[in-house]
Amino acid sequence: MYSVADIDVDICGATKCRLCTQFCPESNTILYDSVRATAYVAVDRCKGCEICVGVCDDLAKHHAIKMLPINELKNGFEIRNVGFKDTLVTTK
Repeated sequence: MYSVADIDVDICGATKCRLCTQFCPESNTILYDSVRATAYVAVDRCKGCEICVGVCDDLAKHHAIKMLPINELKNGFEIRNVGFKDTLVTTK
């Protein structure tokens, strides 16, 4: 099992700093949802490097991100198609 970034949407939504989206070295991994006014993690892209944790804790002082084993994410996770038309794939 590997760990991925988990963002506390209450803390993140209150601060709206977006620093994690700028410092994440993996493109399209931490994104900002302007409708929900919070950052979110594309868990299928997260490499578990913990740079976002350092940025949020040490630079921004918000403490909104922690690393969790992927099977322990409290709100589950979502995978979004970023930059491509959404497609529905069905299997038989």
